[in-house]
Amino acid sequence: MQIIISILLFIIGIAIMAVSFKAKKDLAYYIVLTVGIIPFFAAIYFIMPK
Repeated sequence: MQIIISILLFIIGIAIMAVSFKAKKDLAYYIVLTVGIIPFFAAIYFIMPK
């Protein structure tokens, strides 16, 4: 279950970051990129043993 959640967070993070590359305005680009990085690193945190 934990692995499935991690994979979903990776996919969501990468998808949001891919959308940010299409945003032309600088401020919107950085906001969307930051929002995409959060689930990406959350997935890494879930995968790593505590």
